[in-house]
Amino acid sequence: MKKIILNTLLFSLFSLCLMGQSIEDLKEMQMDKKSKVADLQSKIDGLNTEVDGLQAEIDKLSGWRKGVTGLVGFDWNRSNGWIANPNPDAKSASLNIGLTGYILNDKEKYFWHNKGIVQKAWNDVDLSDADDVQRDANGDIIPDVKDGLFRNGTVDILNLSSLAGYKLSKTFAISGLAELNTSIGNFLEPGTLDIGVGATWLPIQNMTVVVHPLNYHYAWPSQEEKAKGVNGISSTGAFGAKVRIDYFQDFNIAGKPFKWSSTLTSFLPYSDKKQAIRDANNITIREAGLFEYTWINTFTFEVWRGIGVGLGVGIRSSDFESSSLQSYTNFGLSYGF
Repeated sequence: MKKIILNTLLFSLFSLCLMGQSIEDLKEMQMDKKSKVADLQSKIDGLNTEVDGLQAEIDKLSGWRKGVTGLVGFDWNRSNGWIANPNPDAKSASLNIGLTGYILNDKEKYFWHNKGIVQKAWNDVDLSDADDVQRDANGDIIPDVKDGLFRNGTVDILNLSSLAGYKLSKTFAISGLAELNTSIGNFLEPGTLDIGVGATWLPIQNMTVVVHPLNYHYAWPSQEEKAKGVNGISSTGAFGAKVRIDYFQDFNIAGKPFKWSSTLTSFLPYSDKKQAIRDANNITIREAGLFEYTWINTFTFEVWRGIGVGLGVGIRSSDFESSSLQSYTNFGLSYGF
C-alpha cells in the first residue's frame, strides 16, 4: 500500500514538472511569435510609407491632387419622468457636420489651388411645460415652442478660396487670389470678400504662403449691426495686404492615417477708417475696423476603413464683427476619401 502511494506521488510530481516545462516552452514560443509579428508590422509600415510616397510622386507628375475629409457628430437624448434628472421631461439633439476639400493643380510653370471649408452644427433642447414654465407680464404660462433642431444653429462657417500663380522659380511665383469668408445660413451677413495680387511662396509640397500687397477687402455687417440704423455699421471696403497660409499633411500613427489641414488668413488695411458704434446716448461702445484674422484647423484619425474620429477648431478676430475673440469646436466621427 505504501509503495502504491509513493509511486502515485512520484508520478504526480513528474507530471507537474512536465506541465511546468510545457508552459515555459509555450511562453517562449509565444514571445518568439510576437517578435516576428512586430518585425513584420514594422516592415508593413515601411512599405505603406513607400506606397504613400510613390502615390505623392504620381499625383505630382499628373498635376492634380485632391482630397476631401468629412466630419459628422450626432447625439440624441430623452428623459421621460426621470425624477432624479434636473429636467425630468426633456429631449435634446445635436448634429455637427464638417467638410474640408481641396483641388490642386501644380505644373512646372504654373499652379491653381482651390480649397473649401464648410462647418455646420445645430443643437436643440425641448423641455416640457413642467420643467420650463415661463410666464408673461400677467403671470400666465407661455406655451413651450417646439422649433426643431435645424432652427437652432450653433456653428456656421463657409470659406472658399481660389489661388492661381505663375512660377518664377521652383518655390516663388506671382499670383492672384479670391477668397470668400462667410456662412451658409447668414450668407454675407456678415461676410468678407478679398481680391488681390502679389507673391506666393511654395516652400514644400503641402504648404502655400500667400502675401498680396495689392488687395481689396470688402466687408458686410451682420443683421444685428445693420438693424441699429444710424448707430450701426454699413458695408465698406479698403485696400491693404492679404496674408494666407495653407498647410495639410498626412501622418502615419500606429499604421493608421492621421490628417491635419490648417488655414490661416488675415487682412491688414493700409488706412483703417474705423466706424464708431454708439449707444442710445451717443456714447461710443466700440470702433469697427477692417483688420481681421481667421485660423481654422481640422484633424482626423482613421480607425477602420476610412472611418475615424475628427476634430475641427477655429478662432477668429474681426473688429468689424465683434470686439471679442470668436471661436468654435466640432467633434465627431470622420470619414476620409
